[in-house]
Formats: sequence, structure tokens, C-alpha cells
Amino acid sequence: MKDFTYKFSLLIFVVLSFVNSQTIAIKAAKIYTAEKGRVYNNGILLIKNGKIVSVGKNIRIPNKAKILDYSNYEIVPGFIDNHSHIGTPPENLNEFPVVFGPQHKIVDILSPDKTFWEKVYKGGVTTVVTGPGSGEVSSGQAVVIKTWGGTIEERVVKERGGVKIAMGRKRTSPKTSMAVTALLREKFIKAIEYDKKIKDWEKNKKEIPRPERDLALEAFAEVLSGKDRIRSHVHSAHDILSILRLKDEFNFDLTLHHSTEAYKVPEEIAKRNVKVVGMPLFARIGISDSVMYTGKIMNDHGVLFAFHTDDPVVSSKWQRGNAGMGIRYGMTEQAALEAITINPALIANVSDRVGSLKKGKDADFVIIDGHWYEPKSRIEKVYINGMEVFNRSTTEK
Repeated sequence: MKDFTYKFSLLIFVVLSFVNSQTIAIKAAKIYTAEKGRVYNNGILLIKNGKIVSVGKNIRIPNKAKILDYSNYEIVPGFIDNHSHIGTPPENLNEFPVVFGPQHKIVDILSPDKTFWEKVYKGGVTTVVTGPGSGEVSSGQAVVIKTWGGTIEERVVKERGGVKIAMGRKRTSPKTSMAVTALLREKFIKAIEYDKKIKDWEKNKKEIPRPERDLALEAFAEVLSGKDRIRSHVHSAHDILSILRLKDEFNFDLTLHHSTEAYKVPEEIAKRNVKVVGMPLFARIGISDSVMYTGKIMNDHGVLFAFHTDDPVVSSKWQRGNAGMGIRYGMTEQAALEAITINPALIANVSDRVGSLKKGKDADFVIIDGHWYEPKSRIEKVYINGMEVFNRSTTEK
């Protein structure tokens, strides 16, 4: 039985390797590249070995290439969700009653089980930033990962997905926003002191005993050194201003997440070159009309903006719907597309591989049977690393 399983696995590997090594040319009515607004009417996308070979019009197709004709369809880059909690059951996301655990890594508990990921890539989301929850002041480290592939390790695009902190009131001490901010300030100061002790020891190992290792302070020290960044859960304007003040004080790379009242302080965000990842608009209907215009307001102020779903709050499969809602509330079509493709890739520091259709990037893309953001348009196919991972016509039979 073991011999049969091995031979079958080897056969699958050989078949997939052959398919992936073949040049494929996909023709489409429109190809949206998310590269400086480039859109190709009657375009061609060439892929091979999991990478994009070329994209544009009047491209020469190699003689032995497999041609897929989707002349009545549109192609867009694979969607990216910059803030989710998928890949593990919800009970794994917060370490109560611990309030400070930046050393915790979500990648350590992710499951390759298809049930966690299938609904997401069927919705066209090919990459996610998944991380721990918001019950702690700092709950741990996120990871940037493909929604389909081999092992968890093979699917990781970037292990350093950012250190999560959560501003605002808590159920346990520290309860108030003021106390949360004070605790973070204290931890940043201790991280500076810890890093100095480590560096002093590295210079004088023979004379100074090695300081006791503190993984939590080490995680914050790496943020302060620029090796990692802060992903801040934040809703109210006063909490946004609090984390901005901490950024001023300690000079770390910062992205705001959820960002419910970011529309109230766009100038403060913009002048610090802080990025904003906005809560799904579906979850904000009825709170305030102004919240619905967050994407447009950030764009108008030159702030790098992306949508997220906070899956499982809203499933990542609805990320495309976020863009459609963004257009409804003032964003241009191009800006809305960028908010679910290249912008989240830029924010996650993985734009060299994903987020747009460009030569050399991973062949992650979505084929849609109508205009890409229209609710009635359906996703026909999804490709990740050049492999077809979803085909509506075969799935619905």
C-alpha cells in the first residue's frame, strides 16, 4: 500500500510539473495588470513554470504553447487580503490571559487542511496575510501566505508578516486605551534596553555574560530595527492618534488595520507616511456614511490604502465585493482594483512576487465572465503559481 501511495504521489508530481513547465497563452477581452493603470484590450497573458512570461497586446505566442481562449472574459491579478485570521480555528487566535505576546507566530499553528482555504481561493483570493487575534495588547506575528499549494512552509511568501498590536479598551487589565498605550510605551523602552544589552554582549562575549533571552522584547526590538513592522488594530480616532504618537516616539514602520475612524484624521496619517488597511465595507453599513468613503479619503490624501475582510468576520471570498463597494463610495475603478491587489502586496512587502500582472511575477490571476467588480459577474477560473486551482464549469457540474 505504501509503495502504491508513493508511486501515485510521484505520478501526480510529474504530471503537475509537466503542466507547469508548459507555456500557456491566455487570450482575454481585457487584462487589468494593476501596473500603473495598464489595461490591455484583447490582451494576451503568457505563463510558464509558475511565472508570468509576458503580458500585453500583439505578443508572439510560441509554437508549442497551449492556447486558452477567453475572449469574452476579463483577467485581473489574484486578490490579496491583508488582514485575516484563516488557517486555524478561532480558539487558537488569542492567548488569554496573556496581554503581551508579540513572540507568538501564527505560522506555527496553521493547517494545510483544504477546508480552511478552499472557499477563499474560489473567491479569487490567492494570497492572504493571516495573523493572531485582537484580544491582547500584542498577540503575535502574522505571515504572508498563498491560499493554495503544498505544505505550509512551501506556501509562505514572507514569514515576517508584521507584529500585531491592538489599541483600545480590553476585557482584562490594562482595560483603558490610556493604559494600553502606556504598556506599549513601556515595552518599547524595554526592547531598546534589551537590544543594547545584546549588542554589548556581542562585542564583549568574553567579559559579559549573555543576557537572558526574552523572545517578546526581541520581537519588539526587531520592529525598532526595521526588520519587522507594526500592524495596529485600531478603530477610534483617539486611538489612531495614540499609535501615531508612539510611532513618532519610537520610529517604527506602521500600518493601521480596521481604521474605522481614519477618515477623521487623514492629514495626521498622511504626513507620517502610514499605510491604512480598511475594514470590510459590508461590516460598516449603517455606522456612518463617512466611514464608507474611507478608501476615497485615503486616496485623496495620498495614503496607501488596501481593503481587508477580517475573515472570519467577513469571508475573504468577498474581497472583490469590497472593491465594488469602494467604487460605489467614490473610489475610481483603478484605485479599487489596486486596493485588493498591488496595494496590499506593497503594504506586506511582497510586491516583487504578487499583486500585479508583470513579467517575472508569480502567475496568480483570476478569470471573470464579466466586468471584474460587478456582483453579477462570476469567477470562472483561478490560477495560483501558474496552476488552475478552481474551475467553475467543472465544479458546478
